[in-house]
Amino acid sequence: MKRNLLSSLIVITNILFTVFLTSCGESYAPITLVSSDGKTHITNNDTIYIDAFTEGMDFNIRGGDGKYVLENQNRDIVRYEYNGEKVSLIPLKIGYGSLRITDYEKNESRFIINVKNQARIFHVNNISTEVLGGDLTQNETKIIEENIIESAIMKVSGSIEFTYTVEEMNGGNVTIYQQEGGNAVTGIFSQNESFDSESGNKILSFEISLAGYNKIKMDLIEKTENNYTYKVLRHDVTETYQSQYPKLEKATIEYILADTTDN
Repeated sequence: MKRNLLSSLIVITNILFTVFLTSCGESYAPITLVSSDGKTHITNNDTIYIDAFTEGMDFNIRGGDGKYVLENQNRDIVRYEYNGEKVSLIPLKIGYGSLRITDYEKNESRFIINVKNQARIFHVNNISTEVLGGDLTQNETKIIEENIIESAIMKVSGSIEFTYTVEEMNGGNVTIYQQEGGNAVTGIFSQNESFDSESGNKILSFEISLAGYNKIKMDLIEKTENNYTYKVLRHDVTETYQSQYPKLEKATIEYILADTTDN
């Protein structure tokens, strides 16, 4: 009887001791990363997306016992700087890396890092045309407008994506979907920056080369109407129609855009 009682006490003691150790290890919140503005919380096995050719991103480490050990498992992709409070992730080249953070209580979190080329994505919400020529007939003006819409490289619901592949952020790859669900047309682009002499607004001028097309020149500008500011991609197509309609003075198509880069 005494032997059974002693055995039971030993088992209970071992269980309590195990629970005590487990509770000590689990009494801390999981190790997470929080962006400097507090809006983004990164948890174990989450992916952090960092644009190449930038200064990187800063995070505060939260959770665990507060005494952290950091291990960069892909030093050719990203490097980190840690001052005891903040960790900075600095991109080195395109690719995937990972950062492992542990503490002295054996808490652990691993964060995947995706260093990618920066991209800007725009969807076409609407299209407008402008045809000027004082000596054009109404019928000629209508025909030109219809032809511009018909031959437009993008329709309503289409999209265009600029992916920057150079450190100067002035060129890269372009992908165009004429309409949602359609096939993609790909090419390259170069970009120049200027300013509108009247409004002072920035103008981004793109020269786009696509297979099967002549070079396309477009200007990305901002317009404001009724206190609402939106982006427009303007394409001057005057030369395309002027030989057929010598009285044509100017013809443009404007793609009214929604910036969906972060969506």
